[in-house]
Amino acid sequence: MKTEPLNVAGVAGPIVVTTKEFFGHPAVTVGGVPAPRTGKRFALPMVDGGVVQATLRSTIADPYPTLEVNGVKHRTGPAMPIFLRILVLLPILLFTVGGILGAMVGVLGVWANLAVAHTRMTTAVKALAMVGVGIGIVIVWLVIAVALNAAFG
Repeated sequence: MKTEPLNVAGVAGPIVVTTKEFFGHPAVTVGGVPAPRTGKRFALPMVDGGVVQATLRSTIADPYPTLEVNGVKHRTGPAMPIFLRILVLLPILLFTVGGILGAMVGVLGVWANLAVAHTRMTTAVKALAMVGVGIGIVIVWLVIAVALNAAFG
């Protein structure tokens, strides 16, 4: 997922952050040119020919990371409402009633909700999709639990 171009004073062009859906390192480009990465920092070219260090910070329930340049934080996308952040993480609670099987299915539910959070759907549609994922994972957990119980019980 690519963010909208972000203009930061002194940086030689618009900054675009490309994030992977789930795993992998994000990429940062300035004016279409990849910014060199050193650890968790990116070297962004400045208008005067120098470079400035930038750090990307992200949380699990927010699809848009924050870019920090010279101590100033810049959001790379709109803030996700708190109720959507809760819905993203809600499936992991399945471990409380489902044990290890519930935890595994719950992680898949969180993974699916993160995929929904990365889309460009409206907030209401995202919320409905996440509720659907929650209902779906409970059904999947029940089917697997009943099948295992029938096979070993």
